[in-house]
Amino acid sequence: MKTGLRGRGYLLGFALLAAAAPTPAAALLCGTVLNPVVATATGVAFGMYSPGAAAATLSNGTVTVSCTSTLLSTLPSFTIALSAGTNGTFSQRKMAFGTARLNYNIYTTAAHGTIWGDGTTPTATQTYSSSLGLAQTQFTTYGSVAAHQFVAPGISYTDGITVTVTY
Repeated sequence: MKTGLRGRGYLLGFALLAAAAPTPAAALLCGTVLNPVVATATGVAFGMYSPGAAAATLSNGTVTVSCTSTLLSTLPSFTIALSAGTNGTFSQRKMAFGTARLNYNIYTTAAHGTIWGDGTTPTATQTYSSSLGLAQTQFTTYGSVAAHQFVAPGISYTDGITVTVTY
């Protein structure tokens, strides 16, 4: 999302790119050639950012995993991993506009305690168990941009994240 802004705020765009990465799965109704697993994601759009704000700027997105055919289907067990983004590091993801950078991260819970990544330190993945018997499930992505980052005003900062679902 690239939009010009006025005033002291900044618009931060964030796109989650969905990609299913199937691995050999058990013979379940969902996760087969005829009924594949589908992953979709909505981006985390932080909106206006004010570097003088006392608190971080927060926003949420979603990752939805479902069966192509929901009739009598159940999802296999799976894991969802998020990439580090274009900056290549989880410890502090960075949105960019040209050479300007704005630090942010994506977390597994609203408490912002665990970074959602690929499971390598210091990150965790999200998992789903087939024992729940659902044809669709949704996970919330919790984004946070730290306060007091004095970066160039009036431009849109973006990053690209790849979502990988392994089952």
